[in-house]
Amino acid sequence: MTAVLVIWHDAHSGSESWIPITSLDTEPAVVNTVGFLLSTTDGGKPDHVTVYQSRNEDAIDHVLHIPVKMVVSIKVLMDLEINTPDR
Repeated sequence: MTAVLVIWHDAHSGSESWIPITSLDTEPAVVNTVGFLLSTTDGGKPDHVTVYQSRNEDAIDHVLHIPVKMVVSIKVLMDLEINTPDR
């Protein structure tokens, strides 16, 4: 398993109500996401960076698909080789 930090630009609301066009927010909504990388060969979504929070024998939890074009950077935090005991 590979733990990663993904920095990406999210879609976001420009206002909560009527405002002058000149008052619109022009800065990107930068998001930092940490999780385990899921490749497309293991079920990740094509053209996306797929990360998840938790995993057991046959399921994963809190899956997030980030469109590749929204990704600013990916930093590998740790590569883990997990050996699970046979049951």
